[in-house]
Amino acid sequence: MAIRIEIRDATAKDLPAVADLWEMLAKHHEKLSPHFSLAWDGKRKWAKYLKKKFSEISTKLIVAEEDGRLVGFMLCMLSPNAPVYKERKIGVVSDVYVLEERRMKGVGREMLNFAVKWFKKNRVKTVQLFVAHDNMAARAVWRQLGFEPFMIYKRLDLDRLEEKASPLRKRTIIRRKKKVRN
Repeated sequence: MAIRIEIRDATAKDLPAVADLWEMLAKHHEKLSPHFSLAWDGKRKWAKYLKKKFSEISTKLIVAEEDGRLVGFMLCMLSPNAPVYKERKIGVVSDVYVLEERRMKGVGREMLNFAVKWFKKNRVKTVQLFVAHDNMAARAVWRQLGFEPFMIYKRLDLDRLEEKASPLRKRTIIRRKKKVRN
């Protein structure tokens, strides 16, 4: 029996289920790195953020539904690009999650196809997203879907600066040349 999953625009009634899926995404990231540890009220705050974004015309919330149950979501946005660039507006895929038992079945691809139509309708030429460095499965999926590396974000944990091996502890002596007067 074939799996029947409908990809559609979310409705306001979907928001609590999307928040539940987002919590699963957040817990997945927490396993990857302690940097993703949520505040005690993180889900509540994200649900409030989602409700606000959902009402904005620059946001598209896409859901994947199977037999009346949400199995995935994709939050997309239109964002102004930095004013120094020719491309004035970019698309952003902000958050994506598909239930583990529905992965590798084309759900993410179909949500992205749905999103691409919306981005094109809004005259977007490029779409960007962030993926956790240690989320190898997600990195592979995004690569298969055509996303290429663009920027590399680095992180410096200031607590580690106290450790003896910190590269900032090494001192470099800089000598200035003296001007010779004639």
